[in-house]
Amino acid sequence: MYSLNSYNFGNLFRTARKSKGLSIEEIAKKIDKAPSTVYKYEKNTIIPDFETVISICNALEISLDELAFKEEVDTNIDMTRNPFPTNILYMYYIDNIDKLYEMKLEIKVEDGIMKVYFKVPSLNDKIFFVGSIESNSDVCFIILKNYSFSNTHFEKVMMFINITHSSDNIKMGIICGEKDNTYIPVVKKICIAEQPLKDNEKVKMIKRLEITKKEIEQIKDDGYWYPDVSNKTGY
Repeated sequence: MYSLNSYNFGNLFRTARKSKGLSIEEIAKKIDKAPSTVYKYEKNTIIPDFETVISICNALEISLDELAFKEEVDTNIDMTRNPFPTNILYMYYIDNIDKLYEMKLEIKVEDGIMKVYFKVPSLNDKIFFVGSIESNSDVCFIILKNYSFSNTHFEKVMMFINITHSSDNIKMGIICGEKDNTYIPVVKKICIAEQPLKDNEKVKMIKRLEITKKEIEQIKDDGYWYPDVSNKTGY
């Protein structure tokens, strides 16, 4: 789809004008506009109407594609489908002392959208966050925000779950949030299971959720963390 997005048009226009070796005054004369107006087009202060855009294309001898930002839309993204075979999921992550935490994700359809409720089983399924799912056949994003209207602290949580690369029913991913209402960002590995993990499974999962030496070295070398969430060999 095409969009004369105010964040893009000016840059595209300026690039096209300069590629043709024309000054602002010269293009202004060609499209019958004041130079100050053309300057505002390039600065995204104002966006020209469609007729003016066509005049610009003719003056620069370019196609509309070169001035109209083309947005690629992923038609496979779905907000109305639960990508998991169950409506109740169990999420696990570890803290800095290798303690495993268990959370519950309850998925239900509300107003045609797959809503997600982030609950804490140890607190009688108290709801902490509520949000929605976006997914395709490969990945799932869950975006959550504070559930309580009385909580004025601005907080959102994002989960990235790898659906494709999993050798069993355990899905791996990451959760991004903040540390104890401090606005300090935190990223942790997570696993998503269809049933609560048994004690022996929890021990193995703690190891799986640790940051590996390879990941630490990669952070030092590249300045980025690429969490291993493939789970290709199970846990």
